[in-house]
Parts: sequence; structure tokens; C-alpha cells
Amino acid sequence: MKKFDEYLVRFEKTAAKLLLIVMIVMVFSSGVARFLRNPMNWAVDFSSFLFAWACFFAMDIAWRENKMMSVDLFVKRLPAKVQRVIRIVMLLIILAFCVYMIIWGAQLTWTQRFRKFQGMPNFSYAWVTLAVPVGAALLARSTVQKIIKEFSNKVVKEAK
Repeated sequence: MKKFDEYLVRFEKTAAKLLLIVMIVMVFSSGVARFLRNPMNWAVDFSSFLFAWACFFAMDIAWRENKMMSVDLFVKRLPAKVQRVIRIVMLLIILAFCVYMIIWGAQLTWTQRFRKFQGMPNFSYAWVTLAVPVGAALLARSTVQKIIKEFSNKVVKEAK
């Protein structure tokens, strides 16, 4: 399982970087093409597709590596046990939201399967909306790992 996590993180990091680079190149190329009076109307639509996927991959990477912004000014002043309870409650709330996003995103993807991009008639909009349930599933997996770690830390602390 640890090996799978390593591959998954490596894939997410590579994909997020690659998608961001391609998106930047496409938007820049579209601007140059428009300046040369030969617009690439599909480039902006395709960039939004890439942006959706890159955001969810990057979000999961930040969440896994504890690089998300947090405001813990008040919580840091509470006793350690209370801090732990608050962390677990917050993780459960985040997990519930991820599950909701998986369900809602899957329904959205299903309803958008026949919708086409304006500039790309052969490309279904469902590919963009699919980023929501897939990204939420990745975030839910990371959140479950954090919850397991919280409970396993308690077992370790009690054993000492």
C-alpha cells in the first residue's frame, strides 16, 4: 500500500506540473495567435479543462504534505487532548464533504455527458466535471489516512 501511495503522489505531482505548463503554453499561444489574427478559440476551453484537473491534483498534494493554509491561533492555546479532538472532528467534516463531492460530482458528470465544449464540438464537458469526483476521492483517501494516523498516534502515546 505504501508503494502505491508513492506512485500516486509521484503521478499527482507530475500531472499537476505538466497540466499547468501545458495550460500556460496554450493560453500564451492563444494570445499570440489572436494577435496574429488567427485565433485559437478552443485553447481557452481546453485550458479550463486542464485547470480543473491540475487544481484537484495540486490540492491533494498540498493536503497530503500538510501545506494547506490553516488558522490555528485559538486552537494552539487549548490543551493537547482538546486539540486532538478538534483535529479529528475537522477531519471527519472534511471527509463528509469529500464524500458529498464524490456523489454530487458523479451525478454532475453523468448529466454533463452530452454537453460539448463551445470551441471543441467533439469533446464532452463530462471530462471536466469528472475532475470533481476523482479529485474528491483522492482528497477523501488522504483524509482517511490522516484520520488513521490520528488514531494510531493515540495508541502509540498510550503504550508509552
